[in-house]
Amino acid sequence: MHKYFLLIFILFTTVISNAQTVQGKVVDEMSGEPIPFVSIGVIGTNNTTVTNDAGEFILKNISLPAKLRYSHVSYLLIEDEISSYNNLFVKLNPAAINLKTVTVDPYRGQRLVKAALEKTKEFEKNIFYGNAFYRQLTTINEKPSQIYELFYDLKFSVSNVSAWIAKQSRFAQSNDGISFSMSNQSYLTFLLAGNLFEERKVGKFVTLKNLKDYEISVERYIEQKDQDIAVVSCKYKGKRKEFYVNSIYYIGVEDSKIYRLENSIFNLPLKVNVTSKIPPTVTTIATFNGTNNPIPVLQNISTKLYLNLSTRGRSITPVISSMLTIYQLDKNLSTQKFTELNRKVQDKAIVESIEYNPEFWKNNPIVKQTALEDAFIKMMESKSAFGTMIDP
Repeated sequence: MHKYFLLIFILFTTVISNAQTVQGKVVDEMSGEPIPFVSIGVIGTNNTTVTNDAGEFILKNISLPAKLRYSHVSYLLIEDEISSYNNLFVKLNPAAINLKTVTVDPYRGQRLVKAALEKTKEFEKNIFYGNAFYRQLTTINEKPSQIYELFYDLKFSVSNVSAWIAKQSRFAQSNDGISFSMSNQSYLTFLLAGNLFEERKVGKFVTLKNLKDYEISVERYIEQKDQDIAVVSCKYKGKRKEFYVNSIYYIGVEDSKIYRLENSIFNLPLKVNVTSKIPPTVTTIATFNGTNNPIPVLQNISTKLYLNLSTRGRSITPVISSMLTIYQLDKNLSTQKFTELNRKVQDKAIVESIEYNPEFWKNNPIVKQTALEDAFIKMMESKSAFGTMIDP
């Protein structure tokens, strides 16, 4: 068995909670398909979560009766009162798409992005604190090989996660075939966990200073009850061999706030000790919750890193998928001593620094798994393979 190690900088997050729970699934009313990244919150509280790729969710610390709000930029918002802890099955109606206005004003997209970035910049010094859960799954040639799960307390802003405290962690790795590991996957996730990138010194991001470097256009408008959401595409016009980012913003037409941001990152600078056949690419989807806050606050970010490597004449295609969910905001966390974001921090060292607590993880429902994650987790649990660093 060969082991290949990649040096990249990314970051983890995770969180903990113990109480009564509500779980359920959200699907499209028309197609019946599950809807990922739906924001679910308990009205009147900061208790929120998002659905996973299978449309599933869990909310903890619920006192009944409670009123839940389900929101997604592409669907009509609904509110529903619940009086029992039975599994919920929620159907959302797609929001109407309005294309009529898109071609009328070719500069409309640039003005929307400029106004949104200016609005967000007004709050760049605001600091938020919250409990978070982080899961990272590595697949090699479409076969799961490694998984990390961590609970964190986080300190963050509209730009990124700036500091963290790891509370619980577990790790498992399959030794069947080729093994592949990242040295610091979580750093990248934390670094990209925002929607304002004005001070980035490396890479071409959409900023107020370089809007002229992007081809910006409104793709469509999504009709919501309170306001339309403009979906604005920003494509970099410069040299394609450098580190650059294309972005899609979901912006409130009336309030100029960013509710969702999708990034496609090209030519990410990585150091690899095997041959890279093509430059790595990264995609992110971040959602922001505008409830009870003057500016939408990070709720969730999904990150996927795609690699195409060659070693000893053999091709391997690792995909590292991570999901960070901030499920509860808590100002009281500010009294703790946080570790500042640093690209030199190694994920393995963080995991090894925390004693593995099997009772804590047993049937822990904080974040629902996708089918792929669930199958791998059950397989590793059946081998008693989870721990601090386990070699099953």
